[in-house]
Amino acid sequence: MIPKEAIKEFESIVGNEYFTVDPVICEGYRGGPGGYECGLGYEKMMVRIPKGIILPRQTSEVRAIVSVCYQYDIPYVPYSTGFYGAKSHPHVENALLIDLKRMNGFEIDERHLLAVVEPGIIYSQLQEEALRRGMYVSVGGGGGQVSVIANMINDGTSPHSYRFGLAQRRILGTEMVLPDGDLLRLGSLAIQEDPFWGEGPGPDLRGLLRGGTGWRGSFGIVTKMAIKLMPFQPEALRPEGVSPQTSLRLPQNRVKWVNIRMPDHMSLKKAVYEIGKAEIGAAVMKVPLFWRAVARAKSKEEFWEIWSKESEERIQSFHLLRVLLIAYGSEDQMKYEERVLTDIVTELGGQAQRTKQTDESWFKNADSAGMWLMCGGYISVDYISETLDHAVSQGERMADLKRNFTPPLMPDYGERGWFQSLEMGHQGYSEYLIYWDPEENTERVDQFYLESAKENIRRRFYTALLGPNQPLYLTGPAYGRDYHQWLLAIKNEFDPKWLCHPPFPLAHDQFIDEAEWMKTLKDWKEPGLKERKVFPSVKSQTD
Repeated sequence: MIPKEAIKEFESIVGNEYFTVDPVICEGYRGGPGGYECGLGYEKMMVRIPKGIILPRQTSEVRAIVSVCYQYDIPYVPYSTGFYGAKSHPHVENALLIDLKRMNGFEIDERHLLAVVEPGIIYSQLQEEALRRGMYVSVGGGGGQVSVIANMINDGTSPHSYRFGLAQRRILGTEMVLPDGDLLRLGSLAIQEDPFWGEGPGPDLRGLLRGGTGWRGSFGIVTKMAIKLMPFQPEALRPEGVSPQTSLRLPQNRVKWVNIRMPDHMSLKKAVYEIGKAEIGAAVMKVPLFWRAVARAKSKEEFWEIWSKESEERIQSFHLLRVLLIAYGSEDQMKYEERVLTDIVTELGGQAQRTKQTDESWFKNADSAGMWLMCGGYISVDYISETLDHAVSQGERMADLKRNFTPPLMPDYGERGWFQSLEMGHQGYSEYLIYWDPEENTERVDQFYLESAKENIRRRFYTALLGPNQPLYLTGPAYGRDYHQWLLAIKNEFDPKWLCHPPFPLAHDQFIDEAEWMKTLKDWKEPGLKERKVFPSVKSQTD
C-alpha cells in the first residue's frame, strides 16, 4: 500500500479532489472488455490495479509528485488516454497512476507553424484549432482520440508521414520530468523560452524520448512538447453523421481520396515507387481488403456475413492502391496531381474505383473502435520503417507465419498486411494487424507475437518494436552489439530505483519467464530474474 505519509503529501500537492486510493475508482482504470491488446496473456498476467490515482494540473505538481515517489520508493506510471491497453497500466503492485488528463494547455504559433501542447490534449482538439488557422497536424493511425504527446513519443506514424515526415522529426522543444524530479529541457528550450527547434542549439535527446517506437514513458514524464504543423488548403472539412458513425466530408476540389485496383502485387509496388518519384500525393498506401468489409459493416454479425463470402483466391488477386491528394496551393495543383497519378497507374494497368469522399480517422475523427469490431481484440504485431521492398517482403512472410496460428487468429486468407510509403517514397512502412476473440484461449496469439519477433531475426527483417515491446534479451543481442545492455545502462542512470513504469524495458522478458505456455518458445539465454540488477518491485510476486 502507499504509505500514509506519502498520501498526505500527495493530497497537499493536488488537493483531496484530485488524489484517491478508493479501490473502486482505481479498479475503473483497469480498462474495458475489448480493444487494443485486450485478452492477451500479457494483459492477464502483467496488469495490476493501481493503488492510487493522482491528477496533476501543471509541471510543478508533476515534479513534486515524482519527488515524493522517489522519497518513499513508490513505483508510478504516467497515463494520458490509455489507448495502448496493457502497456499504459501498472505492472507492479502498489503503484501510483499519474493521470495527466488535466494538463490540457496548448498554444499555437501561427507565424512559425508549431503548437505547444500538454499531455491532456488529444489530436482532434489540436487538429480543429490548427484547421481554423489554415494548418494541420499528422494524426496517428489510432485516430483523433489519443494524446498528442503520448503518440509522438510512442509510434506516431501516419499515412500523412508520406509528406509530413516521421514523428521523431516533428518533435521540437520538449520539457520532461526525470524520475528524481529534476526538469530536463530539450532542444532550443534548454537555453531560451522558445521551443522552435528540436535539434538544438540545446541537447538533441529525442532518441531518449522514443528511439524508433518509444519507451512507454519509462525514462520520465513529458509534460510539454512543441510539434511541427504544416500549411493546409482553405476549404473546410464538413462533419457529417451521428456518433459513432461520423466522418468528414472532403472538398473534392482540394482534398480527395483515389482508390485504384492494380493488376498484381508487383504493379502496385511499382506504382508506389513512381508516385514518390513524381512527388505527388499526401498519402500513398496498399489497403487490406478486410478494411472495406469493416467500413461497410454496421455490426460484428454483418462483418462476418460479408467476410465469410470472401476466398483466398479473391484476396490474393485484389490489389488496392489508395492515394490521398491535397491541393495545398491551388485547384490547379489538384488537376495536375490527378493527371500525373492517372498516367502512372494507367501505364501499369491500374483502374480507378469508386471512392467515398469522406474521412473517418486520418484528419480528426476516431474510427479506431471499428478496428476491433470483427473479433473484439487486435494488435499491430509488428511495424517497421525501412525500404519499401523490405516492408512488402516482411508483410508477405508474416502472412505465411500466421497460417500456423489461425485459429485462434482471425482468418484473412493470406492477406499480406498494410504497407504505405513514407517521406516521399524514401521509406516504406509495413504494419501487420492480427485479430482474435478475447473470450477465447489466447495463448497461441501470445506465441505468434513471440514467433514473429524470432522470424524477424531469422530473416534479418527490421522491427520498430525493440525495447519495451518484445523480449529485450532476445532482440537486444540481435539488433546491434550489446543494444540491450546500453538500454539498461541508460535506464539505470536515469532511474536507478526503477520507479518510472517498471518493469519496462524488461516487461516482456518477465512475462515470458512467468507464463508457462511461453517458456517452451524461449530458446535464447539471459540472466534469470534474480540475477538482473533491477529494482525489487520489478520481480515476480512469487520470486
